[in-house]
Amino acid sequence: MTTQLSVYADPQAEAAGAVSAVVASLPLSFGSAVSAPDVTAIAGHAGWTDRASAAIRNGAKGVVVSAPVAEDPARLTAVADDVGAVVVLDLQWAGNLAVDSTSENVHGAIAAALEDAVLLDSVAIAAPGTDPLHLLTDQLAVLVQCGIEVRNVRMVQRNGNGYTVSGVIADGVPVALQGILTSALPGTASLTILTSTGRADVVLPDPAAAWPAEVRAVTTEGATTLPTLYESSHRTSWSRVHSHISSGTPAHDLAKFTAVMSLLSQLTS
Repeated sequence: MTTQLSVYADPQAEAAGAVSAVVASLPLSFGSAVSAPDVTAIAGHAGWTDRASAAIRNGAKGVVVSAPVAEDPARLTAVADDVGAVVVLDLQWAGNLAVDSTSENVHGAIAAALEDAVLLDSVAIAAPGTDPLHLLTDQLAVLVQCGIEVRNVRMVQRNGNGYTVSGVIADGVPVALQGILTSALPGTASLTILTSTGRADVVLPDPAAAWPAEVRAVTTEGATTLPTLYESSHRTSWSRVHSHISSGTPAHDLAKFTAVMSLLSQLTS
């Protein structure tokens, strides 16, 4: 039998993470809080690590952070580890079910392409007015979630329309990251790994609805499109927090976000 956990969301988290709609779509897993909530949802604007720490100190078993901005999670990690609380980051694209750690086919296709990679290219698209640093944070979170270790990142150019960042992965394979601010295209993040014999492509949609990610691999044996998964990043994040709390297994979101912060620090050092 599924254990129903009570939920409280602050107003800004409600707007950023569509919390009411998600909780309503998972009625066996979550319900409204009448006193101290089991899970607290907070918005990821500046100061989110302190707000998440406060929620845990007030008794929350889990915290879901919607759209977290770049911020060092070290103190929050210590607070959560001290009481065994779960912190799940509801990220724009890295939270997509297609790149979840349980998606063995997708991670297998990426790992296979990386073994013969000659170029890694990633493009993140967002609406005009989006903070470029926030966009880059979300883009780097996708790479970390996919198990890709990027080194020597460097800002090549940045202007009002976006940015270009360079780097390398293993064996010095070049990496190019582009951020584009435009209203002419939908918000997506794409990852392309070119190999000597083919390529692997991952395209992640906006999390506002259950639009599917697209994952395709081309090798000497032909082209393969992986099964379509109709699920939103928001629902995936909430399903994960319930699973972690119910099973007692740890989430690794903060450790992965620490890796993202390490990459960002290279651009400002």
